[in-house]
Amino acid sequence: MILKIILIGIIIYLLYRAFGGKIELPKAKKTQKVKKEKSEDLKELEANTLVECSKCGIFIAYKEAIIKRGKIYCEDCFKEVK
Repeated sequence: MILKIILIGIIIYLLYRAFGGKIELPKAKKTQKVKKEKSEDLKELEANTLVECSKCGIFIAYKEAIIKRGKIYCEDCFKEVK
């Protein structure tokens, strides 16, 4: 029984070496870090995106914009709309 396991292991190793060791094993931790970094970059990009004020037409950063009833306002126009 043990001899069969050893032989199977040797065969698998030889096949691995025959293909040049190009077989990539999944790395869960690395892909999770990459996904987290991409999502953080995407959030930063969304926050820095310029949007146009519905009233005066000035462009402001999305993170500074005020959204009311589906319309985007700059700080000055929002005070007038209240």
